[in-house]
Amino acid sequence: MSNHIEGARHLPFFSELAGLEEDDASWRAVSAGLVVLRLVDAWIEEGAAAVVDDGWGMRSVEASIEEMPARLPARAILRSVVDAIRTSDPSDMHAIAPRLMAYARALDLDAKWALAADVYESIIAHVHPVEESDVAIAAHLRLGYCLRSMGALDEAARSYDAASAIAHDVDDMFGILRAQIGAAKIAIARGNLPMAEQLLEDTIERAASRADLVDVHAMALQDRADVAYHRGRYDLSVELAYSSLEITRDPVERDRLLGGIAGAFYMLGVRSAARDAYLVIEATTQEEYLRWSASINLMEIAARDGSMPLFERYRRTLATMPFPPALEAQYLLQVAESHEALAQPEAAFASAERARAIAERFGFNQTAFAADAVAARVRTRTTVSVQVPEAAVPDSLKTIASKISEMRRLVPQ
Repeated sequence: MSNHIEGARHLPFFSELAGLEEDDASWRAVSAGLVVLRLVDAWIEEGAAAVVDDGWGMRSVEASIEEMPARLPARAILRSVVDAIRTSDPSDMHAIAPRLMAYARALDLDAKWALAADVYESIIAHVHPVEESDVAIAAHLRLGYCLRSMGALDEAARSYDAASAIAHDVDDMFGILRAQIGAAKIAIARGNLPMAEQLLEDTIERAASRADLVDVHAMALQDRADVAYHRGRYDLSVELAYSSLEITRDPVERDRLLGGIAGAFYMLGVRSAARDAYLVIEATTQEEYLRWSASINLMEIAARDGSMPLFERYRRTLATMPFPPALEAQYLLQVAESHEALAQPEAAFASAERARAIAERFGFNQTAFAADAVAARVRTRTTVSVQVPEAAVPDSLKTIASKISEMRRLVPQ
């Protein structure tokens, strides 16, 4: 194996390490992940000789894992990868792939999408697409999510297509419909709502009739709620998202649904219900991205309420966060809208221009359109009033609003 090939592997990990100090706990965590991935590479290419217990490579890997902070879930996951390599036949990924999937999932929950994508790509490169189709499909789907989160929509679409192709080959209806939901997400990101709606309606219809597809049914309802939101049907969005919440078992997806419900309530003018939901997410979610999103929206609610100190507190804290492109553009857009609501036109215009620049660079069309709209209002001085009265909860949504309020009361203060 040439040095060029060796150096080309796991570049996201090397890039991440280059931006960290060696005495930083994050550096130790990333370094341990990298050496484990390189051990997996060596084990696949060189066989058992790469993982002998008294070998320098194995001792180095174990030492790196031991240096990780004990509180990190990834520490135990990486140790389990090494243990599985010791007891597995050379190049047999049956026991290793699920552990690598768990490691990648831990990374993407921490919004480390470039690192997670690298791990998913490693899994895809080494599992058989038919004999281990469940792992291959799952890895392609999670890779698509990571790429989409980083703004790489074309690459994400190709990953969803690959998942769909494998799922069709092995007649895996869950995989087929999950890939179809991924394609709908790409359509939403590109502003093609009719295409997204068509894909999701078909998915809901096909999943609703099968008890073994309840999870994919919940996912499709969730994204259909997102389409309703983008079409301005905020009441329908709340109803669809809550229907999904009632059958969703995954805690992360439940947090995302709660975020969607909060956003729709906000657009209906029911800021109290939106605030309740965002505060629950901010306090309890496992996923950094969702916590960031909740804080961004709480920042804007503070501005709409006319609370400059609370708005500034959120804005200053969030300005230091390492957002991915999609969230960076959304954050700047909401800062612009908040400045506009607080009668600060110059600051609103500057933030809108920054949001538009990022959105155009990565193809986030809807965010770019919204940023242009803020800039146009500021130029023509047709800005939103400083304080907008809160709207009453629609009768059809009162039960849902009440349940969200109760969830907020149960969150520890």
